[in-house]
Amino acid sequence: MVKSSREELKNSQRIVVKIGSNLVATQDGKINEELLRNICGEIARLSESGKEIILVTSGAVRIGLNKMGIDPKVNKPDLSTRQAAAAVGQVELISVYNSIFLQKNACVAQLLLTGDDITSRRRYLHIRNTLLPILRSHKIIPVINENDSVSIEGVQIGENDRLAALIAGKIECDLLIILSDVKGLYTANPELDKNAEFISDVEKVTDDILNIAGGSISGVGRGGMQSKVVAAKIAARMGTNTVVALGKEQDVLTKIVNGEEVGTCFYKNKRTRLHAKEQWLGFAAASKGSVDIDKGASVALIERGSSLLPVGIVAVSGSFVSGDAISICRDGREIAKGLSNYTSEEIVKIAGKNSADIEKILGAHPYDEVVHRDNLILL
Repeated sequence: MVKSSREELKNSQRIVVKIGSNLVATQDGKINEELLRNICGEIARLSESGKEIILVTSGAVRIGLNKMGIDPKVNKPDLSTRQAAAAVGQVELISVYNSIFLQKNACVAQLLLTGDDITSRRRYLHIRNTLLPILRSHKIIPVINENDSVSIEGVQIGENDRLAALIAGKIECDLLIILSDVKGLYTANPELDKNAEFISDVEKVTDDILNIAGGSISGVGRGGMQSKVVAAKIAARMGTNTVVALGKEQDVLTKIVNGEEVGTCFYKNKRTRLHAKEQWLGFAAASKGSVDIDKGASVALIERGSSLLPVGIVAVSGSFVSGDAISICRDGREIAKGLSNYTSEEIVKIAGKNSADIEKILGAHPYDEVVHRDNLILL
């Protein structure tokens, strides 16, 4: 395999830029307008040059908490307080973006998304249908954020790093740029380990790479380096390169698009892009339950591209119905996701049995497979 190179970033035409809350807002919760002017100025220039740019932003909750007089380091806000803060902060946040881009002779559109918009396949497809005309026909810069004011625990997107990766995959972006308050990925936390070494390029996100990435330490943002690495892994599988870089660096976006050695670059998979159904099933659909499989079933799925038959199932978790997305696990690790042909109760009864015995056990035999290969994606 030919080693990937920063040179390929120069050909990036459609780009998602994600700005973290530690950049959008200062430590006391005020909007960092000077920094945003610099970043948005670069975005406007790239857009003017013909690039299609989508901006994913964090920061509404932090800004709103400040407006409400709440210090999250003193009193950790509960969900309802975060929702209220998001509603307050989002108004000011989009107002500032709109003002800055207007000064740069650029127009913006606002999209606020919830977990349901991502997990519902129909609504997930509509995101593409909304964004593409904005980018292609009207040269408008979409500004996207999770709609934290109505998101509830259990259906939250999780963090905007993941949201940015899903958006990048959904509209077939060439490049995802995640701007943070750190330079990129290190072998250890550089604030705690003086011997930590910077990692410039990552060909593939392995378990070792995931293990050296830490969590959020800001106390407000839900992301951290680990969430950025996970986002890069999702983007790579969808056919998109990712660069995690320091947002405070001068001309950081321009340098990245010019192929300069800025930040940590996570390279895309060289295989064909996943089609829309695979993208949704693998990374957007929420699993309603899981099945554990034996070694034989695992080999059949991974090496032979087989469907999942009941004979290979050893355990069932959760409560789900036919048509729900479920996780397929081996030794406690998720190796695939798929759409189940049977309910969880039915699978409990037929687990470990041959397909020929299904009708005798259930009184009906609608499918040989618990998950058909056409409705399954390997992870």
